[in-house]
Amino acid sequence: MARTVKEHLATHHARSASFDVGVGAELEKLRKCFAALETNADGDDVVKKVYGDAREAVDRLGTLFNAHGEYHRSMMAETAKAEDIDDLGKRLVPTEISAVYDPSKSGVRPVIRAGQREISGTGAMPQVAEGFENLVKVGDDRE
Repeated sequence: MARTVKEHLATHHARSASFDVGVGAELEKLRKCFAALETNADGDDVVKKVYGDAREAVDRLGTLFNAHGEYHRSMMAETAKAEDIDDLGKRLVPTEISAVYDPSKSGVRPVIRAGQREISGTGAMPQVAEGFENLVKVGDDRE
């Protein structure tokens, strides 16, 4: 599916913004739970401190996710109105592909690299002692 760079960026920023805002909303619920636990802790200062520290940590994390979601929303808007950049209209094309092939078709064979073990079924002759080659040779030229 060939898409333009602009379409790809718009989709990416929309999905990322949605994810970040969703995580931020769930973290806000968790922050409220820790705040309630902190408030309702019965006189134990150590437990109150643990709940307070957890509330603050979750609050900082939620703030970061919300800020990142806003970043993606702003970038989505910037991408939508960026008409003067020629590269955004280009099609995305895969790069650095040496070949696309169907390994089930005959005629395709792997190339063994230095230090790699032999791959079975590639048609390579097994190493046998001299004089016994005819026992492992494959073909119709037996006489």
